Parts: sequence; structure tokens; C-alpha cells
Amino acid sequence: MKILYWDTFAGISGDMALGSLIALGADPGIIVNQLHSMGLTEFVLDVLERQVHGIKATDINVVILGQNSEHDNHEDHDHHKHEHEHDHEHKHKHKHKHDHEHNHNRRLPDIQKMILSGDLSDRARKNALKVFNVLAEAEANIHGMTIDEVHFHEVGAVDSLVDIVGTCIALDQLDIDSIKVSTLPWSHGFVKCAHGTLPLPAPASLMLLKGFKFRDSGITGELITPTGAALIRALAEQSSFPEMALLNVGYGSGKNDYGIPSLLRAVLGDI
Repeated sequence: MKILYWDTFAGISGDMALGSLIALGADPGIIVNQLHSMGLTEFVLDVLERQVHGIKATDINVVILGQNSEHDNHEDHDHHKHEHEHDHEHKHKHKHKHDHEHNHNRRLPDIQKMILSGDLSDRARKNALKVFNVLAEAEANIHGMTIDEVHFHEVGAVDSLVDIVGTCIALDQLDIDSIKVSTLPWSHGFVKCAHGTLPLPAPASLMLLKGFKFRDSGITGELITPTGAALIRALAEQSSFPEMALLNVGYGSGKNDYGIPSLLRAVLGDI
């Protein structure tokens, strides 16, 4: 039985989660092909290898074709936006021909239809639907609407689909049976998003993480994004480090520098 332990000492976001699994050996080419099978083709997935405080990590960038820059106006503020120094060693682009019009707003039923139409395994499909459902439920609760009224602007929708569905595809590739997560870091400050300026941790993240244990990190800045919180809520359970035989370790890189390594450590084990 394969167990994944996410060590969230610096938090978790969608790109950090996906990067950590690619670092463990998930194939980004297969991930992109399966995302394409859902009709999601308006992006390039950049897979970068960089050093973070001297540790080799996988950095994921979802570049939306036709946009001036990736992640602009991402309503789920899922990717860290602070400047940092890059030391890229390798860069791989996984892309496609852009030959159709973008869908500028996607609601939950649209996303569910895309996931159901794709060439995904039953496990990856079920997990992806579950993550989007809990994310939409949290956003609906925070903003006082029904889950079917929750919408994702184009960049946010593509970003979230790549990160969430890509993570579920990668988990299936690695044949992971169970996900454990460490105590979560509480952070301070504010974040700007499509709805305005919100306190940290973001309201949607807190809604998703009811029942999970936190510790004060002393850091000002976003550590856990709504997409990262949704992955935890839907797929993981909190525990101390499980007794298991260590198989591999991978690091997914964030985009911040708060004085600690902006990394999600993924520990793969077997029991």
C-alpha cells in the first residue's frame, strides 16, 4: 500500500502539489495529454527544475495562451506572486496548437462536464470531481451563493483545472492509495484577489480546513491557497508521520520567499 505524506512546513498550493508529484516521478507529458482529452487545450505547462535554498525542486507554471502573463487575476489566488530569484537548470514545455475560442467563464457544471468527458482513470476522475465540489461548496458558502453559481474566470479556471486534475492524474500514475498531511502553518496578512482584499488565511481556505490542526508560522503572506486547501480537504487526512518504508522524496516549489524554503515536501512510502 503506497502512502503519500505531504509535509506542509511552507504551506501548499495547487502548483506546489503538482510539482511535488512530478518530482516523485509522475510524467508531465501524460498529464497534459489527459488534460487535452477533456478539451482543456489553451495552456502550456512549463515544468522547471530550480534550486530553493540549495534544494532541487520542481516548479510548475501554467501559461495561458493569449494572455500577457500567467496567473494574472487568478481569482483563487492559487499561486504565490512575490518576486524571487530563479536558478533554473532544466525547462520542459508541454503544449498544443491553439485553434479554438476560449470559454471566458466556467461554472462548476461546466468543469464537471469537462472532467467526465476526459480520458481519465476512474480514480483520477472521481478525485478531481471531489476536489472541485468541495472548492465550489466553500466559495459558495463564503460568498453567499449556490455552488452552481460559483464561476471561475478564464485564467483561474484553466489554472485550477490544470493544478487539480493534473494532481489527481499524477496521484493515479504513482498509484498512491492514501494521502497524509502534517500540521498546517497559520500565516498572517492580506491577499488581493478578484473579490478584493482578504485576510489570511483566506476565508475559503479556512472553510475548507475545518477540523484540521494549525500551528502559528509567524509568517506574513499566503501559505495555503484555496486550491491547496481543497486538495487536502477532499483527498487527505491529517496525521503524524506514518510508519512506512521510505521509497522516494520530491519537492514542489512555490513562488514566494518568506525566509524559509518555499517548498512542499512529498514523501512516498510503502506499508
